[in-house]
Amino acid sequence: MLNKSRLENLSDGLFAIVLTLIVFDITIPTVTGSHTNAALLIELQALLPLLTEFLLSFLVLTMFWISHNYFYTYFATTINRQLMLLNLFYLALISFIPFSARVLGTYFGAPLAADLYGLNILLISVANIIILRYAVQSHEIETNVSPRLLRQARIRSGVTLSSATLGIVIAWISFPLALFLFVLPIIFNIVPGTLDSLEYLFGFSLD
Repeated sequence: MLNKSRLENLSDGLFAIVLTLIVFDITIPTVTGSHTNAALLIELQALLPLLTEFLLSFLVLTMFWISHNYFYTYFATTINRQLMLLNLFYLALISFIPFSARVLGTYFGAPLAADLYGLNILLISVANIIILRYAVQSHEIETNVSPRLLRQARIRSGVTLSSATLGIVIAWISFPLALFLFVLPIIFNIVPGTLDSLEYLFGFSLD
């Protein structure tokens, strides 16, 4: 078995670097001519696509970091070579976010740019599902994890995958709606008790 803390430290370090990289796209606006408020406002408005891309990417990365942290804290007890390699594949997809985000911010409004970004999210979601499935099948899951928590983890991964897939398709019809779909799963991954509230609201149980 491999050292789990080293894998977690590597993952946290990469997330920290990627979260830092996405802000580098936003530079101080350069005002030509007179430095008036109106001129500065025009330059700031030109940065709105990059600011939107930064906020979107920060939330998406936060969602995946919480999911990753939750998995290795409450689910995975040991790390073997296969799980380590799967995690490195997952991190490779995470490290691609600054590039796809920069394309999104630079070509803001272009469906293809949204699709590239959405595909990045989709592949990370697929990697999440593969890691969870492998951990279950290889018995790397903590023995005291309840079936309910396992079902909730699968639902969160499925919602992220479905929302990203739908956003890729919708991007050619409505760019803003596609961005909303990319962000939507954050509700289920960040806000505590969301799935519990949905169970109560719609009268079903995951037990």
